[in-house]
Amino acid sequence: MKPSKQRVVITPEPMNTAAFAQHARSVVALHGERILAEIPRTLRRVGLFFLVLSITIPAFCVAFLVVLWHLGH
Repeated sequence: MKPSKQRVVITPEPMNTAAFAQHARSVVALHGERILAEIPRTLRRVGLFFLVLSITIPAFCVAFLVVLWHLGH
């Protein structure tokens, strides 16, 4: 007969209200810092997006008008 493998299971102690509140504050602070760190990079990307749009949309419209002009004559 083989001996059965026993596993040690660690159960955390029940968390009281003050400990839970402290844990929740630390989690919110950590995620808040990560979100705030992403804002400058996101603003740069949005700025680059608007720069590309401000160049390509007028260029597309002019090219489209030129094509329509040539097709009309």
